[in-house]
Amino acid sequence: MSSASDNPVHATSSPTTRWSRANFAEAIQGVQTPLGWTYWDYVMEISVRRAFGRMGVFPRSQLKMPTSVDEKFAAAFFGRPAGNVRTMWLIGEAMPGTSGDAVVEQMFGERRPEGARKKDSAGKRRYPIVAVKLPLCARWAAKTLRPILADQRQWWHQSVIVSPPKDQAAAIALLKRSAEEFIRVGERHASMTLIGQGIAEQIEALAQSAWGSRDRAADLMTGYGSMEETELMGDLWEVAQNQLSLDDFLARHGYHGPDEGNLASTIWREDPKPVQRMIDQYRSASVAHPKAKEAAQIARREATEADLLAALGRGKRSKAKLLLKLGRSLIPMREVGKAGFLHAIDGARCAARVLGDDLVATGFLDARDDVFFLTYAELIAGVSTPQQELVAERKANHAQYQTLDVPQAWTGNPTAEVATPKASDAPVAGVEQITGIGVFGDEEVTGRARVALDPAAVDLEPGDILVCRTTDPSWTPLFLVAEALVIDTGGQMSHGAIVARELGVPCVINTLTGTRDIPDGAHLTVNGTTGVVTIRQTEPA
Repeated sequence: MSSASDNPVHATSSPTTRWSRANFAEAIQGVQTPLGWTYWDYVMEISVRRAFGRMGVFPRSQLKMPTSVDEKFAAAFFGRPAGNVRTMWLIGEAMPGTSGDAVVEQMFGERRPEGARKKDSAGKRRYPIVAVKLPLCARWAAKTLRPILADQRQWWHQSVIVSPPKDQAAAIALLKRSAEEFIRVGERHASMTLIGQGIAEQIEALAQSAWGSRDRAADLMTGYGSMEETELMGDLWEVAQNQLSLDDFLARHGYHGPDEGNLASTIWREDPKPVQRMIDQYRSASVAHPKAKEAAQIARREATEADLLAALGRGKRSKAKLLLKLGRSLIPMREVGKAGFLHAIDGARCAARVLGDDLVATGFLDARDDVFFLTYAELIAGVSTPQQELVAERKANHAQYQTLDVPQAWTGNPTAEVATPKASDAPVAGVEQITGIGVFGDEEVTGRARVALDPAAVDLEPGDILVCRTTDPSWTPLFLVAEALVIDTGGQMSHGAIVARELGVPCVINTLTGTRDIPDGAHLTVNGTTGVVTIRQTEPA
């Protein structure tokens, strides 16, 4: 086995650095291959640093890639990406209108990491700079994100669907271009993510001020309209109604698919069977067009905004109107940015598979997908010698890591144990209730649990409650069929939470153990306000 020092998917941390996998599994799914992680590591670190530089949080000296893993935003351990809690706490401390404690709570569900001291952060010293640069950054990102997405759609369609690369040189060029496209949209996406979290926090505070509770805050952050996932579900609905061809759907949305943030995954343009399965579910369930749900949520938000303004004192209404307007404009931008970088990832995926074919033809690899066990730097430098021995070593690591259970959060270096798989039909004795974060839903919902680890392998019927580890856009077509959602990981600004609010689907997120503790077929009662999920082995009387 490779040692930690030369293993591209297993870092070594100092004993005091706090790490968390929360939210990362939503974007970067599964145990990462060397190519998958080194690509993500490169584009993500640059994107985030440039974003914080543009917001004024980072001085110019911090824009370059750090040499120490403990100074990075993320690292991989046993192939699993994790975020640096202390780094994000320090950033939150330099942001007006929020704090390090609030940022790590929203992003990771964590408290202030041990040893993190306010005097060690930039704190209010950077407030004047951020106060000037942050509004400019928000305006810049909001103005440019949608045009960039439109441009990237054309680039992806031409480079992947119409005219994919035919040789090693063209594939390397596409791989490098995909990284550039990721960074281009990623800088804006990172800006909108943190700014959107700050606005969401302020909207929750408005609800607290008006009604003495944050329970109705979700109704102020729904019905934004024109979400990327609504377009995806609308097009799928049209395929189910024979109003759009499957080929046209894949030409628009084929970059999505199971575990689409994992470079080595097989997505819809490569295997459309999961799409056909969802089309069949749409037909059998007779689901309504997502625009109908969207319209209902818009009306709900507008009524709640009116109630809020009426409940606030006159002196607070101007600020409230501004915050609500900013929420409508900026919070949906997180999903626009995500669609952009997913196009870039699929460009890299296409390039990698072409490179795999080329390297098999030259005898440097034994199988096409062995290319994913080389690193991004190795591939763009050009491969000119046999790689079988190195690939075999890295594949052995990967196989071992897939058998391990890695903690959700830890300090220093994680201790992994061999995972004990749970049979999906075996009841878990003694667990009658789990609790997460209530995302949406003002009434309790009861239905049959469908525990799913793969969106392509679950058949939902009307009234079923979808229980899953995390979600990405490939899951969201199921949201139209599900009665409610119970999700292991995430927070109020996670993908699943945002889309659930937009569609008005009751949702509890960050249960941590839902897919482990809820037997498939059990009857659940989900409270989207309190975050409580009650488990019954048999249908209630």
